Amino acid sequence: MNVPNALTVLRIILGFIVPYMMITGDFNIRVWAAILFAIAAFTDWLDGWYARRYNLITQLGKILDPIADKIIVLGSFVAVSDVFFDEMYSIWWIIPIFLREVVITIYRLVFLLRKKPIVVAASWSGKAKTVMQMVTLPFAYFYLMLSLYPESDPVGTSMVLLIMGWLMHLMILASLALTVGSGLRFFIKNWKAVKEVTTYE
Repeated sequence: MNVPNALTVLRIILGFIVPYMMITGDFNIRVWAAILFAIAAFTDWLDGWYARRYNLITQLGKILDPIADKIIVLGSFVAVSDVFFDEMYSIWWIIPIFLREVVITIYRLVFLLRKKPIVVAASWSGKAKTVMQMVTLPFAYFYLMLSLYPESDPVGTSMVLLIMGWLMHLMILASLALTVGSGLRFFIKNWKAVKEVTTYE
């Protein structure tokens, strides 16, 4: 296994560890979880750069990389929903995000593994979705850490958490809208390819 693929595997492992630490940990554990999340995000850039720089792009890497991305993102959203929202509210926004990410990742992998691969370029909506998710998750982790911070000023801390809570709702809704919207755009734009692989693969 080469270096880029090893980094991707590390990101997959962190994708399970980080959410667990966020859900079950105290303040100090959540700080470490946030640090590990930052490391995982950095490896997402590093493995791609290293593979291109040293010509180490492999078929295995092309398969593992999007899987690693989805594990860390979906795991983090589950952690946020488990801690931040009540049970009923968490269900309705997690399911559309989960379905969109899993289904489109499967289609992209099917496109890639065909005898004649189908190249699907990244769209502006997909990029906007990714940016929104990558802004929302660090903000959410910071909120989850602050919620367990030893309070020297309970009133001040409560006010900050209240404001951050409202911002969190808005960011989650924006992430949900962009995730669903970009998913619909993917199917509209690539319907011919989707129909082809669904019919014959």
